[in-house]
Amino acid sequence: MTIFIASCDYEEKDRHPIKLAAGDEVTVGVADHAWPGWVWATDRDGHDGYVPEEILEPLGEGRFAAINPYDPTVLTIKRGDRIESLRQIHGWHWCQNERGEQGWVGGYLLKPA
Repeated sequence: MTIFIASCDYEEKDRHPIKLAAGDEVTVGVADHAWPGWVWATDRDGHDGYVPEEILEPLGEGRFAAINPYDPTVLTIKRGDRIESLRQIHGWHWCQNERGEQGWVGGYLLKPA
């Protein structure tokens, strides 16, 4: 675990992102060129968003299943917040702030403490 300082304010605007449980089926679109390792996925209810490609298992005919759950929560940060990175996947960190809230933060928004 590594401690970072938020280099700027950030708040996610997508209020209905894709959230996956193990076994959920999705279709997969294009890979994100800016963030390799993330792919666009859409669930049966039409929720969509980028997910880490390594949590998806091909089922055939363009369908994939989540092999692990995926929580898309993005942590709202303010410049100067102390944030603990609990894990990192393809340039994004699953973090916890000093209030115990958790979510994703792009590595480009963090600087070493």
